[in-house]
Amino acid sequence: MKSWLILIAIFATSLPGSAQDPIFLELGTIEFDEVTGEGSVEMMMTSTVPIAGFQFDLTFDPTSVQLTNAVGGLADTYGYTVGWGPTTGTVLGYSLTLVEIPATLVPAQLLTVTFACSSCSGTAPEICIEGPVFADVNANGIPTSVGPCDTASALPLFLRGDCNTDSNANLADAIFLLANLFSGGPDSDCVDGCDCNDDNSLNIADAVYFLSYLFNGGAPPAPPGIIECGLDPTDDSLDCLLPAACP
Repeated sequence: MKSWLILIAIFATSLPGSAQDPIFLELGTIEFDEVTGEGSVEMMMTSTVPIAGFQFDLTFDPTSVQLTNAVGGLADTYGYTVGWGPTTGTVLGYSLTLVEIPATLVPAQLLTVTFACSSCSGTAPEICIEGPVFADVNANGIPTSVGPCDTASALPLFLRGDCNTDSNANLADAIFLLANLFSGGPDSDCVDGCDCNDDNSLNIADAVYFLSYLFNGGAPPAPPGIIECGLDPTDDSLDCLLPAACP
């Protein structure tokens, strides 16, 4: 009976994808530009042991997506050589000097993978992780499980200055912003649209900037501007949760 229990225990610890696996790889922040068809996905790793090499596949729906780069994160910090297959979706990383990436008990960015989809037609692709292989410095495989598939979120298109999200940028937006700042007015559904000077903060300067443009010949709101919807060219902490319909 004892020998059977030992065999069962060995079999259970060898199963792939176990909740007790030392490595857990999952998708982090996913971004997708529906205009250009370009996107990126953070690969997040939680580990109880150091690693000395990794490989995994990213699969997409539609399958026409191609990988364009794999950079940053822990792999860059520890000087790993990273390669990727544009059409196969395979990403791998290793250290020529066997430098270990130490254990991380909270999710940490292993690297960020960028991709392009010329045939997505404005629809964000679904992304899945398959076939993970992690190894230690002795070339022993480390059991690894992966997180669920996810779909990229298209980056919002908006008008700069359209603070009340009515698809127009005009005096009403300045009044909306001033009411929010000083009279307990509602928050905007597109804070990025209120940030007229694009300085990554929301304050009286944005209202003054916009009013100066409207009535004193001041500079127009920062890109994408007030005429045509576009993406925020600045990587900042402000967001646009519910942009208005583009005019």
